[in-house]
Amino acid sequence: MKNRYYNPELKERAVRLSYQRENIKELADELGIGVERIYKPCKAANSATLPKPENPMPDDALEVKRPRKALKEKELEQEILKKAVHIFSKSDGRSMDP
Repeated sequence: MKNRYYNPELKERAVRLSYQRENIKELADELGIGVERIYKPCKAANSATLPKPENPMPDDALEVKRPRKALKEKELEQEILKKAVHIFSKSDGRSMDP
């Protein structure tokens, strides 16, 4: 079986046409190439144009996030203590000791 060489211009053209067409199999038949010869360059083109992920959170944002998280934890603790005080003060004067 002979390996075929497809020049880069044909690959670029196939990629451009694949974005315009709905049926890639028909496009491959028109160009006289296999469907995988269109999918591979399309995948390569998509991965090459994707932006590289940036650092999702700069240091400044972390400096703000840490105190907010600590504040939220303290507020939760305070709320739990308030509920506990309310529950224990509701004993109607009865002693807790048996």
